[in-house]
Parts: sequence; structure tokens; C-alpha cells
Amino acid sequence: MSVPAGSTVPGLARKVRKVLDIRTESLEVLNSLAALSGVYQDNSTASRRQLKVIIEETSINTLEQFLSAAQAVFRALQDVQGELDALSSGCSAINVALAADRTSSTDLLAESDKLQHELAVSETRSRLVNSFFTQYQLSSAEISALQDAEMGDTFFNALERVGSIHRSCRNLLSSHHHRAGLELMDAMSTYQETAYERLCRWVQGECASLGDMDAPEVDPRLHRAAEALRERQVLFRYCAEEVATARHNAMFQRFIAALTRGGPNGMPRPIEMNAHDPRRYLGDMLAWVHQALASERELLISLFGQDNQSRTSGSHADGPSDVPSSSALLDKVLEGVCRPLKIRIEQVLTANLPLVLCFKVSQLLAFYGRTVEQMMGSGARLTDTLADCHKLANRVFHEQLTARGNKLMQFKAAPPKDLALPQQVLRPYCWCCDAELIACLLELLCCDVAVLVC
Repeated sequence: MSVPAGSTVPGLARKVRKVLDIRTESLEVLNSLAALSGVYQDNSTASRRQLKVIIEETSINTLEQFLSAAQAVFRALQDVQGELDALSSGCSAINVALAADRTSSTDLLAESDKLQHELAVSETRSRLVNSFFTQYQLSSAEISALQDAEMGDTFFNALERVGSIHRSCRNLLSSHHHRAGLELMDAMSTYQETAYERLCRWVQGECASLGDMDAPEVDPRLHRAAEALRERQVLFRYCAEEVATARHNAMFQRFIAALTRGGPNGMPRPIEMNAHDPRRYLGDMLAWVHQALASERELLISLFGQDNQSRTSGSHADGPSDVPSSSALLDKVLEGVCRPLKIRIEQVLTANLPLVLCFKVSQLLAFYGRTVEQMMGSGARLTDTLADCHKLANRVFHEQLTARGNKLMQFKAAPPKDLALPQQVLRPYCWCCDAELIACLLELLCCDVAVLVC
């Protein structure tokens, strides 16, 4: 069957148009041709006829290579899957074990929580007990200091600690801890009594040595011991009397030695070597007593404090205060010199002194009497002794003055024509009519006038 020349097969025309419509300059076509050039080597008729087969064979080879490589990957994935399955099985086993352990450890966890709570409570109680022991118990070092250690700061600090604990126990008695408060107070009282007895014995030994020295230096420990003993009035009074007795004996011996033997190596000279000069004799004795009074007063104040301090300290103790004051102790110390001093002053005053000298002695006694009264008070024995001696001097002076006036009144001669002083008046004073006599008489006159005005 022949086909006209001007006509074409419709299918072929369609393919030709399709080929002609392809855009050979597109990137996809260029890449396809580049890939095909690597497969298609020989541009022959046979090769062009076998092009489709060659492409299919190339595709089959590529797929076979892909399958070979994919099989290796598949086997690796299978191994990974096996391991994942094993891991999943292990995790499942662990979860089962954990669930079983959690079920079985519920009681253990509850018991653990209970024990932790009890431990916290025990630690809190332990801290409270340690705090209680710290506040209400003595350490072994403090107990040793109270019983065996040398007297010093450690002992006094431990004694103050015992007193503090004893006072704190009163707070326990005011609460519901009565039994603990009573037991602690009993224990602290035992420690206190032992310590105070030991302290009292030590103070007695120290006080005994005070009487061996003229001007002893007070050990600071002795002053602190006296302050501590104020809490025990009986012991404090006993120790204070021990000090006063020791100084009383020492004061008496020193006064007698100053009168008869003098100082070391004879300097100063014995006071009784000036007995021929009544004014100097009495002045030396009174000056020595005044100096001794000042030194003893300073000693007692350094030991026991001022009188107001003694009363303040005694006001804290239970019951009425029976603590001797420094003035009372000083009075006891100087009691020993009162009698020998008074005897010697009376001997001088009863020795028919001249009128002017008797007046001077009276003024000297008045001066030292006022000085001693300012230092010791009006009720002290030494003050009373000097007051009695001053009264005796005044009485002797007035007796001599009265006797001299009566003697002058015995001779009543007629007055001279020129109204001059009689010879009886001029004769007794011709040997002593000087400025000193006039000053003394004027002072006496002023004193008598002041007494009459009062």
C-alpha cells in the first residue's frame, strides 16, 4: 500500500513534532546526554539499535550493585535491631526488678524516714544537754582548780563560776525542773563550802604573815580573797578579825619599840630620850601614832575596801549584815597603843608643867584629837583616849591658872600712887613676858570667850 508523498503517518508526525519540540539547551537534557555518552561508546548502526538494551543492562547492573550494598546495610540493621531488642528486654527486666524492689523497699524507706526523724530529735536533745551541762556543770579543770590548784586567777574564776551556777539553779526551782535544780544546788553548795574553807585557811596563813612586817604590801590575791569571802559573812568576819589581831599585836610591839629602842640602827632615836622635853616628847608620840594610823588605814582599805563598799557588798547577802567595817577593824588595830599612850600623856600632864607649856600641850592634843576623829570617827577608842587626855590637859591648865590667880589674890596691897601694876603681878611674868606668851594668852582668851558665847 503506497502513501502519498504529501502526506505523513500521523504517529510519526506526532513523534517528529515531539522531538522537534524538545529543548536541547535545557539542563536536564544536557545531563542526560552527558550520562548517556559514558554508556554509549560506539556510534554505529548496531550500537544505535542496541541503545535501549545497553541502557537497560546498565540500569540492571546499577540496581544489582545497589542491592548488594543494600544487603550489607540490611544485615547491619538486623544486627542493630537484635541489639535493640536485647536492650529493650533488659530494660523491661530492670523495670520489673525495680517495681519489685520498690514494692519490697516501701517498709524500709518508711523505717529509714523514721530513723532520720529520731536522729534529728536525738541531735537536738544532745545540743540541749550539752548547753545545759555548759551552763549548769563545772568542767574538770574548774573542779581541779577549786580542790587542788594554787590560789590564783584560776581558783577565783572557778569560784565565781560556782556562784553563778548556784544562782542560776534558782531559775530551775521556779520552773518544773525542781529535782534537777535541787540536785545541782546541793552539788554546787558542796563545791562552794570546800572552796571557801580552803580559801579561809589560805587567808589565815597570809594574815599571819602580815603581823611580821611594819608596812606590808597587800597581795592582790589577798584582796580578791577578801572580796570573795564577803559571800560568807562568818568566814569573812573571822578572817578580818585575824588580820586585825595580827596588826594589833604588831602595832603594840612597834609602838613600844619606837619608844624604847627607836628605828633600825638607832635611827630614828627612841622617843623616850626626849622625855625631858614634854612638848617634843608628846609631839613625837602623837606624830608616830598618826603616821601608823594612816598606814594601817590604807592597808585595811586595800584589803577590805571602804565602809560603804562593805555595806553594799553585805546588802546582797541573806539576812542582816554582820561584816565588820574598816573603821571597826582600824579601831581594834590601834587599841593596843591607847593604854601606853594615855599613861605617858598622863605622866607628862601630872608633872607640874609650866602654865604656858600646859596650854601648848592642850592645844597639841586638841589638834591630833580632831585629826584622828576625822579619820576614825567619834566612837573610836583612840579618839576617846585623846579626848580624855585633852580634857585632862585642860583641867590641869585651868587648875594651874586658878591656883596662880588665887596666889595673886592673897596679897592685896594698896595701889601705888601712879596706878602702875603691882609688883606681885609683874614679878611672876618678868621672866616670860615675850611675844609667845602674849600670843598663847590671847588664844586662850579667845577660846574661853567662844565657849562662853556658845
